[in-house]
Amino acid sequence: YGTYLTNSLRQEAFEAREFGQYRLKRLLGSGGMGEVYLAEHRLLKRPCALKLIRRHKADDPRTLARFQREVQTIATLSHWNTVEIFDYGRADDGTFYYVMEYLPGLSIADLVERHGPLPPARVVYLLEQVCDALREAHAVGLVHRDVKPGNIFAAKRGGVYDVAKLLDFGLVKQAIETEGEHLTLDGTITGSPLFMSPEQATGENEPDGRSDIYALGAVAYFMLTGHPVFESDKPLKVLFAHVNEPVLPPTQWRGDIPDDLEKVVLKCLAKRPADRYQDVAALRYALRDTDCSGKWTRDDAAKWWQSAGKDALQPVEA
Repeated sequence: YGTYLTNSLRQEAFEAREFGQYRLKRLLGSGGMGEVYLAEHRLLKRPCALKLIRRHKADDPRTLARFQREVQTIATLSHWNTVEIFDYGRADDGTFYYVMEYLPGLSIADLVERHGPLPPARVVYLLEQVCDALREAHAVGLVHRDVKPGNIFAAKRGGVYDVAKLLDFGLVKQAIETEGEHLTLDGTITGSPLFMSPEQATGENEPDGRSDIYALGAVAYFMLTGHPVFESDKPLKVLFAHVNEPVLPPTQWRGDIPDDLEKVVLKCLAKRPADRYQDVAALRYALRDTDCSGKWTRDDAAKWWQSAGKDALQPVEA
């Protein structure tokens, strides 16, 4: 009884934490910049995801100014496939936070980890939506810089399943992560090594939209095969591979990947930006022209999620 009472009091104390108009409910996940909590707007009673930025990050004036500028830019994006930013602010204790829509579903990283590689038609269905989100962002000069499976969500929105949502546009520029290892290179290299373009890996050129296209090709590779394009327990070896080593065709992992889809993925993964699709509109058209485009539908998505059960609809992660 004493343990139960202590835990209850701790939970009540946690739920009493408020940031502006938002009351924290429970921790959903954590990342290099901070923690994400399920929260609720006190007056609207609307569930949302609130991300707290670690205090040592928020105390850097340059980081804070960049963060505020980018949150404001992201908030201007209105595409259905971009996560919606509701609010941001700074608590009395100096903790910076921003508030985004609550997304029942799974990140692509969790989806593949739990259920294995996805059917090619489903991969195309999700990728086409991400292209639409990136197209709006690139049009206003916003490059994501960190497209990866953990930043793409397959969500349930408006009664529709498999709605792709792209998260964290440029908000985590300094954290370079691989499983079990975290590497920070301030102002030199930004992104995640497993899904990073060669030009990001070398740090020689400012990434543009074609860097996002490379990363999206790496995500597609992972969705189709369950493997990243290059694997190593050392981030620097992965970076070197992106710059110098040829890509193993995804059909070497899985024989039922259509040839036309494999060609699209490999073109995205070209070492030279000039050899890739030059914009996401061109990539979107290429995906639409594959034989498996249109063979995964909203009904297919609904049946899959319903068969997976309610436990599959986990909230957004950091």
